[in-house]
Amino acid sequence: MNHKRAAALLLACLLALGAQPALAAKKNTSTPTVIYNGIVTKRYGNSTTSIYPKMDKTSKAIQFLNPGASIEITAIYPNWVEVKTGSGVGYILRNRIDVEATVDPANTPPYPVTEHFYYAYIDRDVEVKEAKDANSTTLTTLTEGARVALMGMEDGWAKLIYHRQYGYIDTRYLTEVYPIASDIESADSSEPLAVFTSYYNNNPDRINNLTVACKLISKTIQPGESMNFNQTVGPFNARTGYLPAPVLKDGKTKLSFGGGSCQVSSTLWDTLMQMPGITVLMRKPHGNNAASYLPHGMDASSGASNLNFIFRNDYSFPIRIDASTHDFALFVAVYKGN
Repeated sequence: MNHKRAAALLLACLLALGAQPALAAKKNTSTPTVIYNGIVTKRYGNSTTSIYPKMDKTSKAIQFLNPGASIEITAIYPNWVEVKTGSGVGYILRNRIDVEATVDPANTPPYPVTEHFYYAYIDRDVEVKEAKDANSTTLTTLTEGARVALMGMEDGWAKLIYHRQYGYIDTRYLTEVYPIASDIESADSSEPLAVFTSYYNNNPDRINNLTVACKLISKTIQPGESMNFNQTVGPFNARTGYLPAPVLKDGKTKLSFGGGSCQVSSTLWDTLMQMPGITVLMRKPHGNNAASYLPHGMDASSGASNLNFIFRNDYSFPIRIDASTHDFALFVAVYKGN
């Protein structure tokens, strides 16, 4: 994982001094580099898929592709992929594509991993903005005690994923920002190996279920040991501490004990996917359009015998999961265990 963290410590020092460098140079869109090869999904039968000139479904499509058509992906966004076209690039919704191969696996994470380089402790009211602009729409407000995973820094703003879009926090309001471990193998037990945050709305019963499940997965997994999410956080009933809350099944919502636990399994999966020494043994999404609280393809359903998340620790050392909820932010970090 050195490819994702080479400059993390240096950039953290620059942040402490007040500098706001970007993590990477802007991509030259005139010569886009293909990072994934894929096809237009066949999940929707004979329905054609639109390529748009910008990430806006109301814009006029510039091309229509049949199911199974090959695509070359040059960039990934929370709800879209950028693809090569005859005249340059265009945009396709993520739920309309299937990725078949990573062009450069040594330097590119497998789809749909979203790597995070930092995490922050929130010690005051902080607004998450829709754009790198203090006057833009506020997506949510975090308060003291929240922990947040960050993708990087851009123009004085900390960048994160909020549902199916990016969100931004003014770095002047972040006094505690730390890089994740620069190298997994040599990290000590105080440095997170990987982090991820997902966000939720104000449903007290669902928040209760998120909190219960977070406490139950916060444990150490030994080398070679597997975690079965359903067995670890279940049974999903009142005796375990769960309340009835909305669950998504077959594209429909209904009330069920433990509703919301899928967000915990999904956030855990998104954290572990950043660690190549973790082997996923079972994982299924929430149907074709997946769960709306994460970018398409980044959810892991749970709660039934055929809906479960199971993984194995194939590192030579234990890993420790630390999960918590606070002010609409569900945070998961993984450390080396003792």
